[in-house]
Amino acid sequence: MTIEVDLDTILHQRIIDKCMSLYQDGHFSCAALESMKQVELALKEISRTCEKKTCEKITGKKRTGGNLSGVNLVEKLLESKDGIKLTLPLDDESQKYACILFKGAFQYYRNYAAHDGSNINNVICIRIMILASELLDLIGASSISFTDIGGVKGLIDHGIFATESQIIDLLSFLSSQSCPYEYVDELFEDLYKRGYNDHQFQSVFDLGLIEYKHKMINYSLPGEPVDLDTIGWFELTDWGHMVLNKNRDI
Repeated sequence: MTIEVDLDTILHQRIIDKCMSLYQDGHFSCAALESMKQVELALKEISRTCEKKTCEKITGKKRTGGNLSGVNLVEKLLESKDGIKLTLPLDDESQKYACILFKGAFQYYRNYAAHDGSNINNVICIRIMILASELLDLIGASSISFTDIGGVKGLIDHGIFATESQIIDLLSFLSSQSCPYEYVDELFEDLYKRGYNDHQFQSVFDLGLIEYKHKMINYSLPGEPVDLDTIGWFELTDWGHMVLNKNRDI
Protein backbone atom coordinates (compact mmCIF):
# COMPACT_ATOMS: atom_id res chain seq x y z
CA MET A 1 0.00 0.00 0.00
CA THR A 2 1.33 3.40 -0.98
CA ILE A 3 0.89 6.26 1.46
CA GLU A 4 0.74 9.71 -0.08
CA VAL A 5 2.41 12.40 2.02
CA ASP A 6 1.84 16.10 1.54
CA LEU A 7 5.28 17.60 2.19
CA ASP A 8 3.78 21.03 2.82
CA THR A 9 2.17 19.66 5.98
CA ILE A 10 5.40 18.32 7.51
CA LEU A 11 8.12 20.65 6.25
CA HIS A 12 9.06 23.87 8.02
CA GLN A 13 7.96 26.99 6.16
CA ARG A 14 11.57 28.06 5.61
CA ILE A 15 12.30 24.76 3.89
CA ILE A 16 9.20 25.13 1.74
CA ASP A 17 10.17 28.66 0.74
CA LYS A 18 13.87 28.07 0.12
CA CYS A 19 14.21 24.42 -0.88
CA MET A 20 11.06 23.01 -2.44
CA SER A 21 11.61 24.63 -5.83
CA LEU A 22 15.12 23.13 -5.96
CA TYR A 23 13.72 19.73 -5.03
CA GLN A 24 10.93 19.93 -7.59
CA ASP A 25 13.44 20.85 -10.31
CA GLY A 26 15.51 17.77 -9.47
CA HIS A 27 18.40 19.60 -7.78
CA PHE A 28 18.38 17.23 -4.83
CA SER A 29 21.86 17.88 -3.46
CA CYS A 30 21.31 21.64 -3.69
CA ALA A 31 17.97 21.35 -1.91
CA ALA A 32 19.57 19.23 0.82
CA LEU A 33 22.43 21.69 1.29
CA GLU A 34 20.08 24.66 1.37
CA SER A 35 17.98 22.90 4.02
CA MET A 36 20.95 22.62 6.35
CA LYS A 37 21.99 26.18 5.54
CA GLN A 38 18.57 27.33 6.73
CA VAL A 39 19.20 25.62 10.05
CA GLU A 40 22.55 27.38 10.30
CA LEU A 41 20.98 30.73 9.44
CA ALA A 42 18.30 30.24 12.08
CA LEU A 43 20.97 29.59 14.72
CA LYS A 44 22.86 32.70 13.64
CA GLU A 45 19.67 34.75 13.87
CA ILE A 46 19.10 33.51 17.42
CA SER A 47 22.70 34.31 18.33
CA ARG A 48 22.49 37.83 16.91
CA THR A 49 19.11 38.46 18.53
CA CYS A 50 20.31 37.38 21.96
CA GLU A 51 23.42 39.51 21.79
CA LYS A 52 21.51 42.48 20.48
CA LYS A 53 19.03 42.30 23.34
CA THR A 54 21.72 42.13 25.97
CA CYS A 55 24.49 44.43 24.81
CA GLU A 56 23.52 46.32 21.68
CA LYS A 57 20.58 47.60 23.68
CA ILE A 58 23.02 49.83 25.57
CA THR A 59 26.25 49.99 23.56
CA GLY A 60 25.25 49.62 19.94
CA LYS A 61 28.04 47.08 19.58
CA LYS A 62 28.25 43.32 19.39
CA ARG A 63 30.11 41.60 22.18
CA THR A 64 31.25 38.60 20.18
CA GLY A 65 32.02 37.85 16.57
CA GLY A 66 29.29 36.53 14.33
CA ASN A 67 31.45 34.44 12.01
CA LEU A 68 30.88 31.04 13.64
CA SER A 69 29.20 28.39 11.54
CA GLY A 70 28.09 24.78 11.65
CA VAL A 71 29.41 22.75 14.57
CA ASN A 72 31.20 25.73 16.15
CA LEU A 73 27.98 27.70 16.15
CA VAL A 74 26.12 24.81 17.80
CA GLU A 75 28.79 24.54 20.49
CA LYS A 76 28.60 28.26 21.19
CA LEU A 77 24.83 28.32 21.55
CA LEU A 78 24.12 24.92 23.09
CA GLU A 79 27.26 23.99 25.05
CA SER A 80 28.77 27.31 26.10
CA LYS A 81 29.45 27.62 29.83
CA ASP A 82 29.66 31.41 29.66
CA GLY A 83 27.34 34.05 28.31
CA ILE A 84 24.27 33.21 26.28
CA LYS A 85 23.13 29.61 25.96
CA LEU A 86 20.21 28.51 23.83
CA THR A 87 17.97 26.30 25.95
CA LEU A 88 16.12 23.71 23.90
CA PRO A 89 12.78 22.09 24.84
CA LEU A 90 12.47 19.10 27.19
CA ASP A 91 14.89 18.92 30.14
CA ASP A 92 18.50 19.73 30.98
CA GLU A 93 19.59 16.14 30.41
CA SER A 94 18.18 16.24 26.87
CA GLN A 95 20.21 19.36 26.03
CA LYS A 96 23.42 17.41 25.45
CA TYR A 97 21.65 14.93 23.16
CA ALA A 98 20.06 17.76 21.19
CA CYS A 99 23.54 19.18 20.75
CA ILE A 100 24.73 15.82 19.39
CA LEU A 101 21.74 15.80 17.02
CA PHE A 102 22.54 19.27 15.66
CA LYS A 103 26.27 18.62 15.34
CA GLY A 104 25.72 15.24 13.71
CA ALA A 105 23.35 16.73 11.15
CA PHE A 106 25.92 19.37 10.23
CA GLN A 107 28.85 16.97 10.15
CA TYR A 108 27.09 14.22 8.23
CA TYR A 109 24.56 15.85 5.91
CA ARG A 110 25.66 19.45 5.51
CA ASN A 111 29.33 18.64 4.98
CA TYR A 112 28.58 15.88 2.50
CA ALA A 113 26.09 17.99 0.55
CA ALA A 114 28.57 20.88 0.46
CA HIS A 115 31.60 18.87 -0.69
CA ASP A 116 30.08 16.12 -2.83
CA GLY A 117 26.37 15.40 -2.68
CA SER A 118 26.40 13.09 -5.68
CA ASN A 119 24.59 10.29 -3.87
CA ILE A 120 21.73 12.44 -2.61
CA ASN A 121 18.65 11.31 -4.51
CA ASN A 122 15.06 12.43 -4.11
CA VAL A 123 14.38 10.14 -1.14
CA ILE A 124 17.50 11.16 0.79
CA CYS A 125 16.75 14.79 -0.03
CA ILE A 126 13.27 14.50 1.47
CA ARG A 127 14.71 12.92 4.61
CA ILE A 128 17.23 15.75 4.98
CA MET A 129 14.55 18.38 4.47
CA ILE A 130 12.40 16.70 7.13
CA LEU A 131 15.36 16.56 9.53
CA ALA A 132 16.13 20.22 8.86
CA SER A 133 12.47 21.04 9.53
CA GLU A 134 12.65 19.27 12.89
CA LEU A 135 15.80 21.18 13.82
CA LEU A 136 14.17 24.47 12.81
CA ASP A 137 11.14 23.63 14.94
CA LEU A 138 13.44 22.97 17.91
CA ILE A 139 15.15 26.31 17.38
CA GLY A 140 11.81 28.09 17.17
CA ALA A 141 10.59 26.44 20.35
CA SER A 142 13.82 27.43 22.11
CA SER A 143 13.57 31.17 21.62
CA ILE A 144 12.33 32.71 24.88
CA SER A 145 10.09 35.73 24.72
CA PHE A 146 10.52 37.35 28.11
CA THR A 147 7.87 39.89 27.17
CA ASP A 148 5.20 37.19 27.15
CA ILE A 149 6.65 34.99 29.86
CA GLY A 150 4.07 35.99 32.48
CA GLY A 151 5.68 38.65 34.64
CA VAL A 152 7.79 37.97 37.69
CA LYS A 153 5.95 34.73 38.44
CA GLY A 154 6.64 33.56 34.88
CA LEU A 155 10.36 34.28 35.25
CA ILE A 156 10.42 32.01 38.29
CA ASP A 157 8.15 29.33 36.80
CA HIS A 158 10.36 29.14 33.71
CA GLY A 159 13.53 28.87 35.79
CA ILE A 160 15.03 32.19 34.71
CA PHE A 161 15.24 33.16 38.39
CA ALA A 162 15.06 30.90 41.43
CA THR A 163 13.15 33.31 43.68
CA GLU A 164 11.52 36.73 43.62
CA SER A 165 14.20 38.00 46.01
CA GLN A 166 16.79 37.24 43.34
CA ILE A 167 14.91 39.47 40.89
CA ILE A 168 14.64 42.21 43.51
CA ASP A 169 18.38 41.98 44.21
CA LEU A 170 19.19 42.32 40.50
CA LEU A 171 16.88 45.32 40.11
CA SER A 172 18.35 46.94 43.20
CA PHE A 173 21.89 46.40 41.92
CA LEU A 174 21.19 47.70 38.41
CA SER A 175 19.31 50.78 39.61
CA SER A 176 22.41 51.79 41.58
CA GLN A 177 24.75 51.53 38.60
CA SER A 178 25.96 54.19 36.19
CA CYS A 179 28.20 53.78 33.18
CA PRO A 180 30.60 56.68 32.60
CA TYR A 181 31.48 56.93 28.92
CA GLU A 182 28.90 54.12 28.49
CA TYR A 183 31.60 51.63 29.44
CA VAL A 184 29.75 48.44 30.45
CA ASP A 185 32.41 45.71 30.59
CA GLU A 186 32.94 46.23 34.31
CA LEU A 187 29.18 46.13 34.89
CA PHE A 188 28.90 42.71 33.24
CA GLU A 189 31.88 41.44 35.22
CA ASP A 190 30.13 42.50 38.43
CA LEU A 191 26.89 40.87 37.28
CA TYR A 192 28.62 37.55 36.66
CA LYS A 193 30.41 37.73 40.01
CA ARG A 194 27.04 38.22 41.70
CA GLY A 195 25.80 35.05 40.02
CA TYR A 196 23.62 36.59 37.30
CA ASN A 197 23.69 35.70 33.61
CA ASP A 198 22.84 37.39 30.34
CA HIS A 199 19.35 35.86 30.13
CA GLN A 200 18.44 37.28 33.54
CA PHE A 201 19.82 40.67 32.57
CA GLN A 202 17.84 40.53 29.34
CA SER A 203 14.61 39.47 31.04
CA VAL A 204 14.23 42.48 33.35
CA PHE A 205 14.53 44.76 30.32
CA ASP A 206 12.10 42.80 28.18
CA LEU A 207 9.56 42.76 31.01
CA GLY A 208 9.81 46.54 31.29
CA LEU A 209 11.10 46.50 34.86
CA ILE A 210 14.14 48.66 34.17
CA GLU A 211 15.41 50.96 31.44
CA TYR A 212 18.80 52.16 30.31
CA LYS A 213 19.12 55.91 29.79
CA HIS A 214 21.98 58.14 28.75
CA LYS A 215 22.79 61.78 28.20
CA MET A 216 25.57 63.89 26.77
CA ILE A 217 27.60 65.96 29.22
CA ASN A 218 29.73 68.95 28.27
CA TYR A 219 32.89 68.94 30.37
CA SER A 220 34.55 71.84 28.55
CA LEU A 221 35.25 75.14 30.26
CA PRO A 222 34.53 78.52 28.65
CA GLY A 223 37.04 79.31 25.94
CA GLU A 224 38.29 75.72 25.76
CA PRO A 225 37.70 73.09 23.05
CA VAL A 226 34.45 71.22 23.35
CA ASP A 227 34.78 68.16 25.58
CA LEU A 228 31.65 66.04 25.28
CA ASP A 229 31.04 62.64 26.72
CA THR A 230 28.13 60.35 27.44
CA ILE A 231 27.07 58.86 30.73
CA GLY A 232 24.53 56.07 31.02
CA TRP A 233 22.50 54.77 33.95
CA PHE A 234 19.79 52.28 34.80
CA GLU A 235 16.41 53.49 35.96
CA LEU A 236 13.51 51.50 37.38
CA THR A 237 10.17 51.82 35.63
CA ASP A 238 6.94 52.16 37.61
CA TRP A 239 6.54 48.39 37.41
CA GLY A 240 10.13 47.94 38.51
CA HIS A 241 9.51 50.08 41.58
CA MET A 242 6.45 48.00 42.40
CA VAL A 243 8.41 44.77 42.20
CA LEU A 244 11.33 46.19 44.15
CA ASN A 245 9.03 47.38 46.90
CA LYS A 246 6.92 44.20 46.79
CA ASN A 247 3.76 46.27 46.49
CA ARG A 248 2.46 44.45 43.44
CA ASP A 249 2.69 40.96 41.93
CA ILE A 250 3.09 41.41 38.16
